[in-house]
Amino acid sequence: MPAETRRTRKASGDDELELKRARGEISCAECRRLKLKCDKKLPCGSCVRRGCTTICPNGSLSAGQGTRFVLADTEQLHRKIAEMSERIRQLEDALAIFQAGVSNERHPLLRDELLTVKFGPEVRRTVDEENSRDQLSHSIDALGTLTIGDHGETKYFGRSGGSEMLLTGSPIETDANDSPSVSLEVANLSASFPFSVVENGIDAFLDKLESFLPPQPRAWALCEAYLEHLGWWFRPIKRDEMVEDILTPVYNYLKNPAKSKRTYHPSHEERCPHLLATLFMILAVGALLDLTLPPCSAEAEKYHLLGRAALSARSVFDSPAIEAVQAVALMSAYHGVCSSRYTIESAWSLISLASRLSQSIGLHRDSKQWKLDDKHAQRRRNLFWEIFFLEIVHCLSLGRPPTQVLAHIDCELPADDEQFVAEDGEVYLGYWQHKFAFCRDIYAEVVDVTSSTKSPAYAKVLDIDRRVRQMTPPPIRLYLRPDEDDYSNPALCMKSYVLSHHRSIVMIHIHRTFFAQALLDYPKNPLSSPFAPSFLAANRCASILLRSFVHHHERCSDLCSRSWVMWSHAFSSIMILGTTVIRLPNAIMAPSALMEIDVAVDVFKNCANKSVRARQALPLLLRLKEKAALAYSEFRNRNASPTKGIQLHISPEDQLEDELAIFGGQTRVLPTKKIKKRPKSQVAPGAAIPAVPAPASTPSDIVSSPRSLSDDFTDLHPSLMEYLSQLPSSGSYTVVDQPQHVADPSSSTVTPRRTVRHDGLREQHAVRPLLL
Repeated sequence: MPAETRRTRKASGDDELELKRARGEISCAECRRLKLKCDKKLPCGSCVRRGCTTICPNGSLSAGQGTRFVLADTEQLHRKIAEMSERIRQLEDALAIFQAGVSNERHPLLRDELLTVKFGPEVRRTVDEENSRDQLSHSIDALGTLTIGDHGETKYFGRSGGSEMLLTGSPIETDANDSPSVSLEVANLSASFPFSVVENGIDAFLDKLESFLPPQPRAWALCEAYLEHLGWWFRPIKRDEMVEDILTPVYNYLKNPAKSKRTYHPSHEERCPHLLATLFMILAVGALLDLTLPPCSAEAEKYHLLGRAALSARSVFDSPAIEAVQAVALMSAYHGVCSSRYTIESAWSLISLASRLSQSIGLHRDSKQWKLDDKHAQRRRNLFWEIFFLEIVHCLSLGRPPTQVLAHIDCELPADDEQFVAEDGEVYLGYWQHKFAFCRDIYAEVVDVTSSTKSPAYAKVLDIDRRVRQMTPPPIRLYLRPDEDDYSNPALCMKSYVLSHHRSIVMIHIHRTFFAQALLDYPKNPLSSPFAPSFLAANRCASILLRSFVHHHERCSDLCSRSWVMWSHAFSSIMILGTTVIRLPNAIMAPSALMEIDVAVDVFKNCANKSVRARQALPLLLRLKEKAALAYSEFRNRNASPTKGIQLHISPEDQLEDELAIFGGQTRVLPTKKIKKRPKSQVAPGAAIPAVPAPASTPSDIVSSPRSLSDDFTDLHPSLMEYLSQLPSSGSYTVVDQPQHVADPSSSTVTPRRTVRHDGLREQHAVRPLLL
């Protein structure tokens, strides 16, 4: 047979094979070469897995070459690419050297995305993914808010300080006729703390201060009030130290008619003015939290001024004693609770001063290294961790960095006197040990993340979220029934609140910035945002905190109304739920959120005459509640009668967007007028506040996704996946018909849908409780 005929037949056979492969009738050429089973798809699964889809079905790679690159079948071409990559690298180096000699700026041709041109496709894909993650981390402009007053007075609120920023705009009311009576000398020394020092006549000055001490029975009562009503939160001085080293020595000295030995304690050569200051601060806090006295009473303020004056009798900077640190720390707690006279700003400044003083006496280093006796070592450890905890709380509330860094601390936690073994044999930490451990392991890292100059990587935020959820509090029954004996016990009530909501409070702080960003960037469906986990977590934790807030106020309203921490967290929770409903009235959780907001705002109303912080927040919350109810009502009416063309009201300026950005800690510079304390008579009770617009929405905005959203968040914590599962499978939001037995959210009456059990407490809620 002629050679030409054979070649013709072979060519026609090859063409037929290629046609069959192109039609998917036989295995592709690469699978046939490698003797792999081919699924005969175009491209086949084997080529897809091996990254060579471009050669399927008729092409094949050269044997012996790497099969992860499409160009591996051309050895000469790969050599050329390698040579060009080396040449590009040399030119980049030369350009960088030249640019460094003429400018400090980076050359435009040396941007990161351009530097990856010389790499292969696999390396470039990895670099692009890393750049995408970095852009996600830095996509939020969350520097914080800076306020500048008419006369240059300035305040900074960081990422986690959005709530305090919103509360700052309200004037502080106080009673002008409720002032303590002290001598002019004491008042002057108190006002000049911490810079004034008594040069001469220290004994006469201390005699004068001692004359203001109350009778011993009253002092004992105030000390008990301090232990019971502040000990659940901040306890820098325990009972044994207060009785043995402070209260008893001072009053024994006063009972001595001769007073020949001019000292309070055998270990002191002379009377220590800072020890007397510590006693006055204990009495001040005790009077402040004495539930038989009105909030911020004149008696409490008198002891506070006397304590400041006693601190001024000797410098707290040059040679501080442990009593000076205790007194300044207690003064900070006093300023935080006495909200009608002082602010959280002064409380933060004082606790920061106490933290610095603690470093000056070495409290951050463990005492065992100096071989101190166990009694003093345990007291130093307890004092240090209490100061560390209180400073961290204030830093989180204001969004500011702390003075202490864990890398510089080796002080051990104090001994756990409350540790117990459960029935299953597992050992659990006591209340105080759990608080200190949580502060050290979680709170400190959260402050570091939220106050860092660089935006935190979102993966870091989710990692903290996961670790917080995995921490188990002691198995203590926290929620009681109204008919139980300890239901109204103030100390037990407040311990219950703190211990049960360490985790929820942390969640609010770490997710608030990303929650706000999700709503701002994706107002129609925040679950489409890359920050959707934060949107879910923030709403879930806000709901939990509001229910607990209402429950604990029912148990002990008098003491709860004097805790600034509870008001701050409740305000943040209402802001989260309220803005969610205003932006998304079609959300499935909107009816239950409105009910929770309604009940919580009623608590703010009822306690406005007791708490300045409740009074400050009330106008903003009433406006938020009204707008949320209006947005939901208009959405429901439009859904019931879509042909009527009902439109939601939209104001010219979306003030809610600015408030949401401030709440999330985004960068803002705000001109503000100086806020002065004014008598109640000077403040109009119903001051007008600009209205917040409801979001624009049309029926076309409410579109259900054809797939389950849970597919997008498979890496979430199981508890968040459970919360996500409550949303409809067709999408994150759905049309909600108002049941006839559920009250109108805009009314003040809330009718519960069913009764549920929540940690031993039988409560009425519209939806089942959500536990972390």
